[in-house]
Amino acid sequence: MADPMADPMQQDWPDERLRILVPCTLLMVIAQIFLTWRVIYGFKAGRRFLVCDYLLILAQLLNINNVGLIYPNCARGLGRHLMDPSIKKPDDILKYAYLLWVSQITNIIAVAILKWSICAYLLVLNFSKSYRIIIWLSILMITVFNFLIPVLTLFGCTPLESNWNPGITKKKCWARGTLPLSYTQGVSNILTDVVYAVAPIVYLASVQLSKRTQWGLRVVFLLSVIGTVCSIFKTIELKVIVKTMDPTWDGINLTIWSSAELSVGIFIACLPPLRKPFDRVFKKILPSTLTGSHKTPQYGYGYGRSTNRNDIRMSNFGGSRVPKNAHPLESNVSPDDESERAILEDEESGKSGGITRTTKVTVVEESGNGSAEFHKPGGPL
Repeated sequence: MADPMADPMQQDWPDERLRILVPCTLLMVIAQIFLTWRVIYGFKAGRRFLVCDYLLILAQLLNINNVGLIYPNCARGLGRHLMDPSIKKPDDILKYAYLLWVSQITNIIAVAILKWSICAYLLVLNFSKSYRIIIWLSILMITVFNFLIPVLTLFGCTPLESNWNPGITKKKCWARGTLPLSYTQGVSNILTDVVYAVAPIVYLASVQLSKRTQWGLRVVFLLSVIGTVCSIFKTIELKVIVKTMDPTWDGINLTIWSSAELSVGIFIACLPPLRKPFDRVFKKILPSTLTGSHKTPQYGYGYGRSTNRNDIRMSNFGGSRVPKNAHPLESNVSPDDESERAILEDEESGKSGGITRTTKVTVVEESGNGSAEFHKPGGPL
């Protein structure tokens, strides 16, 4: 019996196009739904559009374009073996190589714009000076390793067609993409994802928020770990695609993870401005023992009424100093709902305020002869 590999027409060739198209399309649609929700919620809340919003919309437009390119690429050979007789050679292969080159460019630009959008949002929150320095350093890293170098290498040869057509031998290249360079890009994506997830959580541990709000914000920022996982698997697949002799087949996983990284990143970037709707969900789901039910912090002075008519009762006591790393407009003894508004209110209103301390002291002295009250309102510093 003849070896089926000797005659491609006798081979039952696998077709994995649906395994590519379904998850890529589904994740793109989910990202679009949450982006639309974010835009509509912002309009209803009266929040003006910021730079981060425009960048995120642009990233999603490129994401839609990128997923759209996957369809004709699958028609040209992606998801099938290179020796599959259903692939017309060399026309389909050349078209596949060109579409792959274009999709690489749009994906690189879209991921960079997505990262810039996240950085712009975190800068608006204005957490602390050291945190802002970290964000600016990450912007520099993204611009160099995730935008300039990859894009320049994709245009590194002349004539232009030689960048995607391996059949052109007479060409001049001043920049070539290498595996170490691709690894550098992947590591840069992973590091920035970790920074965007961990740094806000570390900072939020130093400010006064209700447990419910803290858990809501932790979940929102920790969801970016999903994007980190996509970046890790994408980086792993780079080695496979560089050494392969069957790119239309071995490029399946890289295509899926690249598209997932972008769509998941857009989805997660939409969540922080939607914290309040999600906060209501956490309020209904999480038990009161975990979320916290008291409205004012306990300082050991007691909240109940005294039975002794000659004592001094202090029902509401404030005046603790504001920490140096406190968020603008946040009081050290503000109620939970005020702290919840403070953590993202500046971003939603598009304004930046100074430090405000609110102090309220109520002293009630009860005796047999009468009572006296003293109120001390606070003001801006």
